[in-house]
Amino acid sequence: MTIKKIEIGVELGKGWRLFKANMGVLILGNLLATVVAAATCGLLAGPLMVGMLLIAQRLLKGDPDKPQASDVFRGFDSFIQTLLLLVITTVATLVLRYLLMIAGSIPVIVEWLVGLIVYAVGMWMFVFIAYEKMTAIGAIKKVFTLIGSGSFTMPLLFAMVVGLIGSLGLTLLCVVGGFFTLPLTYCLMACCYDTLFGGDAPPPVIDLNGVKIPPLSDLRL
Repeated sequence: MTIKKIEIGVELGKGWRLFKANMGVLILGNLLATVVAAATCGLLAGPLMVGMLLIAQRLLKGDPDKPQASDVFRGFDSFIQTLLLLVITTVATLVLRYLLMIAGSIPVIVEWLVGLIVYAVGMWMFVFIAYEKMTAIGAIKKVFTLIGSGSFTMPLLFAMVVGLIGSLGLTLLCVVGGFFTLPLTYCLMACCYDTLFGGDAPPPVIDLNGVKIPPLSDLRL
């Protein structure tokens, strides 16, 4: 399976510009998602993540029905799949941590890198559930198929950078920074997905004296 290539710097720039232009709704949406997720002990974190990804995508596409902060709840259409994915990834992470403990003393930098890799893999799974309406199992299969193809290295690295940006806001900026960096991460992933899988826009319809001519790709002989 081959996919388009990305440049990490370019995607970071796209994501930042998207966030900067829509900072208000993104920060409010993320704040709402954080409060609800915390109130439910993380149980609803999955669908709320999907909701934020959907808001970011609609902003990127210039949806005339401009997203509102409350649209974060649209992610609940994928509630079962996100909950299942959250359970699977949590169990997998716990098992991985246990194996690292058995292996003995592991340098902190190694544990940190493993955490970023797990985040990157999991984030792409949530992205595919959000944008391709996949099941949890389907998203897991797609990510590992892409990894196995050897063409997904840069997207994984990009998601690791995204995870680093999100964590820096929570740690170095005393948690408050997370209200800025977390919504930024959704914009970054939305832009990267669009570059990789968004495809080219079809040619515009031509209107000649009220007669609409469809794109050539839609014509059948």
